[in-house]
Amino acid sequence: MTGEAMGDKRLLRWSGVLLGLVIVHDLDHVRQGRAVGQELFGVGVVALVSALAMLVLAARRHPLAPAAAVTVGFGNLIGLALVHIVPDWGPFSDPYPAAHVDAGSWSQLAVMMGVGLMLGMAGVAALRRPASVRAG
Repeated sequence: MTGEAMGDKRLLRWSGVLLGLVIVHDLDHVRQGRAVGQELFGVGVVALVSALAMLVLAARRHPLAPAAAVTVGFGNLIGLALVHIVPDWGPFSDPYPAAHVDAGSWSQLAVMMGVGLMLGMAGVAALRRPASVRAG
């Protein structure tokens, strides 16, 4: 398998896993029974749509897939930390420590952040390939 094909498979794999975890995360909010404001609901919609778009780009082996992987992957990693780990800082905040969520929610959050990191790193690796290989 060529480096390009492996890179495409990584983007596709991590994109699919991230999309699945975004859905699981959203369902976990429902399971927790805690209401979120419109701002956070909007953030969740953006996360879901961007993960779906990332999967489509990766599946189509679109030239923008590596850059999208960097944006979506690292964006999820940083966004989850800002929303759920950092102490309350405003309407885009839902800190898990203050909400006293269970170990299942924390574990799912940690896995999702790890997958965001892996997707972002796969995008960086794909961008580092020579342009002639990426375009071919």
